[in-house]
Amino acid sequence: MSKFQKILLVVLVGLLAVSAEAQQSAAPSTGFADSRTLKVQRKVNDLFERGEYERAYFIYRNELVPLGDKYAQYMVGFMNLTGKGVEEDSVAASAWYRLAAERGTPEFVAVRDFLLIGMTPEERSQSDELFLEIRSEYSDLVVLLASIKRGVREMKPTTGSRLPGQSRSITVVEARSPNQSRSNTEFRRGITSKLERQLVMLAELGDFPDMETNPSRVDIDDVEQLVNERLRMTPDTSTPDQSTLD
Repeated sequence: MSKFQKILLVVLVGLLAVSAEAQQSAAPSTGFADSRTLKVQRKVNDLFERGEYERAYFIYRNELVPLGDKYAQYMVGFMNLTGKGVEEDSVAASAWYRLAAERGTPEFVAVRDFLLIGMTPEERSQSDELFLEIRSEYSDLVVLLASIKRGVREMKPTTGSRLPGQSRSITVVEARSPNQSRSNTEFRRGITSKLERQLVMLAELGDFPDMETNPSRVDIDDVEQLVNERLRMTPDTSTPDQSTLD
């Protein structure tokens, strides 16, 4: 990458860092960010603004990236590119930019393509390898599938035969809010509704038109197979044309 390209790219990503539209489109892939996640997002952004880069990098990378937070994935790429809080590594940056861009957010796509344009074939191959590695852990499909599987597990204790002497009305105490409780019926209704929305979201993201989205009929093993097959389809973007910068 030429010196001019590097300067232009840093300017571009600097503008992106304050893009409200990009951040809004980069919410966790489950689509259900809780208050704790929002608090962590505010905290890490403040840390970055204060120049506490190592702490910010750790939180972006280890707390928000695993949630499918695209802005956090972009910021990990940006910090790798600029050497803030981590050793400078443009190949690693490109892989994280590719992950951040998987929803097609224009700002993320722009920085991804711009960085890939200046790469040598060897660097692009290294980027491909790292991208496949992190996509297998943190892509939207993987994160959303994990959330769906948790929901299915949450439903299991409330199904099947009741214990002897147990009444039909069961009170479920919320683990995250021990002072709140709901009836078994309300609990199941809430979990089922959330699962259905997530299954529909997964079918749309993965382009799985025939996937079962009814929680009572879905086979999680079949869904997981669909996701794994999609992840093996390696191209995330065609190689950008160098002539576009000439």
